[in-house]
Amino acid sequence: MDRVAATLEAVARWGARDAAGWSTGLSAEGARAAQSAAVEAILDAEGVLGVPGGVPPRRLVIWCAGNVFTAALEWTALFASLGTEVVLKASVRCPAPVAAMAEDFAALGARAHVLPHAAAFHLLDGADAVLGFGSDEAMAALQSRLSPLQRRSLHGHRVSFAVVDGASESLDAVAAGLAMDAALYDGRGCMSPAAVFCLGDTGALVDALAPAMADAARALPRGEVDPAIGPRWRTRCGLARVTGRCLEGDGWAVAAMPAAHAEAGPLPRMLTVHPLRSLDELAPLTALPLSSCATNLTDREPLIALGFERACRPGQLQRPRFGRPHDGVDVLTTLSRQIDRG
Repeated sequence: MDRVAATLEAVARWGARDAAGWSTGLSAEGARAAQSAAVEAILDAEGVLGVPGGVPPRRLVIWCAGNVFTAALEWTALFASLGTEVVLKASVRCPAPVAAMAEDFAALGARAHVLPHAAAFHLLDGADAVLGFGSDEAMAALQSRLSPLQRRSLHGHRVSFAVVDGASESLDAVAAGLAMDAALYDGRGCMSPAAVFCLGDTGALVDALAPAMADAARALPRGEVDPAIGPRWRTRCGLARVTGRCLEGDGWAVAAMPAAHAEAGPLPRMLTVHPLRSLDELAPLTALPLSSCATNLTDREPLIALGFERACRPGQLQRPRFGRPHDGVDVLTTLSRQIDRG
């Protein structure tokens, strides 16, 4: 069996496991949905696995964060298909998915270690490339431990938003997509929408979002919620009731308020909608470490000019294309040696 076929089998094995038992903090339905989305993106892609972007690393360390349990799957698959030995540093907060990944990719040379951040730096010994995910502080500490010869692609905090036309004839579909963007992973990770900016009829969008959020909550119930979220949730809802509108249900909320109150941190299963008169009002976003933007606008170039590294349809924020650049970085090329044989 060639490495591409073996990789696809490993991805399928990981996808056949029950993510509900992995202590991800998500509900059983939410964990399974996130697992399925990550697996399907790889199994449905053609011509990505086994295609080098240079000379791939001999040994790659993937430094995993604990908030998005599927994050390492696509990169493990991509590099394993090229013959790279993948060493996974699992988060102690959620080690089971990564440990299972190493088991399923063992025949391709993958292995996992469950270690606290500060106790795992020895895993870097002998690695010629490092792919890291985590907080800015964690990535800075990791950067300080790397030698100049070790190629790296380190990804800290990022934030995503949605920018939509509220006058769209397909507003119900837009709302359903945004509700699923908010539901997958319960607002965790850099691809969860922190806010929705709406051109046109904000009221119509809010009215469409409420039933869509309720439907998403029934299909994928919200998982564990940090007790510290409670005061932030109540404050946000209270502000919305004073300055705009707040529609709230069992484990979800849609808050509408002026853009002056926009925040860069999502709350689990809350979508905050801010009205826009023009895209020029989004200029303050350029100061943020932007990730992705969900939009139904035909012309996405103004959003790219703001600094978004990815623009997609509502409903696709949490379903990135397999083989895409990550945070604007071509990870495969960055971590591979580029040889000039001319």
